[in-house]
Amino acid sequence: MSAVSSTTSGVVHQQGQIGSGLQPGWGVTPERQQVVAEVLDGLVPPTGRLTPAQLRAVTSGLAARRTLWADLVVRDPDVRWYLPLHRSNSCDVWLLAWERGQDTDWHDHGGSSGSFAVAEGCLVEQYRSPNGRRIARRSLLGGEAVAFGPAHVHDVAHGGGGPATSIHAYSPPLMAMTYYTATDYGLIARETAAVDGPEGARGRGGAGTALATASASAARLTSDSLPTDAPSIDELLAEARGGLAPLRPEAAFAVLTDGAVLVDIRPLEQRMDEGEVPGAIIIGRNVLEWRLDPRSEARIPALARPDAQIIVMCSEGYASTLAAATLRRIGLSQATDLDGGFQAWKAVGLPTRAAQPPS
Repeated sequence: MSAVSSTTSGVVHQQGQIGSGLQPGWGVTPERQQVVAEVLDGLVPPTGRLTPAQLRAVTSGLAARRTLWADLVVRDPDVRWYLPLHRSNSCDVWLLAWERGQDTDWHDHGGSSGSFAVAEGCLVEQYRSPNGRRIARRSLLGGEAVAFGPAHVHDVAHGGGGPATSIHAYSPPLMAMTYYTATDYGLIARETAAVDGPEGARGRGGAGTALATASASAARLTSDSLPTDAPSIDELLAEARGGLAPLRPEAAFAVLTDGAVLVDIRPLEQRMDEGEVPGAIIIGRNVLEWRLDPRSEARIPALARPDAQIIVMCSEGYASTLAAATLRRIGLSQATDLDGGFQAWKAVGLPTRAAQPPS
């Protein structure tokens, strides 16, 4: 991310080289970054993943030191403002300002654990409960902080009253977020985007959360840290499809009358939103192999057979490809997937129905 010009003291005007472990041009001057790094010394290891408790110590500690950030804050009634304060191999830290009516969309943090501390004002957080079926809510005043693991999904908003300021930290450093749509049946994943700021924030220049520069930066950081022989997801999909014979919906419908089994791996929220195929067996993706491995103590005996003809179905035929390839690796030689998934099945007019919530 390029540096942004500003008249605020302590904000970077141009890129420069700074000490090890700090990212040049990350919003504040090298001198200010160095002071932040010294405060974090002892709290943040040079490498490795921080626990939620460690991240909470980071955000609470920085929020309590107003001299580090108070002169940097910019109040913008139209755009939620943010400024990156620190980045190392183990975490990144951000400063956010909130005005009345400003909030985030529902989102996760791309597999990173995180924490935010309210330095002043009030924020309200809505978050998905651990069982995924209930939305909880909490208000946080100045001096309060929360921490969460990599599966946390939430929506944060200004809590009313005067302006609010918060400190956010993530480990590993924030690279991408998945955004969700709230429905009557729960939160449904909508899109995943590389980001240039925390909590879906927008920067001084009005940059969005999925700028090409952020995407390119994320790609560079990711590729630099990967083994040279690590396949991309597109390569994994191509490899998986090379060992399968995916069935078009009409062909799958025909073989279902000859003993084949259609296994729907979509989560409940997605089935409630899209519909389902009558007679399909519902097996969650996270337990699929355990239910269908003939050697597993958690197997479904009627289905976990080497000769079973299993047709795996997801929404559009991507996750099902990887799942079917895994089933073949554990011995189900007839496993394959539904080409195009539920959307293709529905598009050609094959039987569907509204999904029923569990009793």
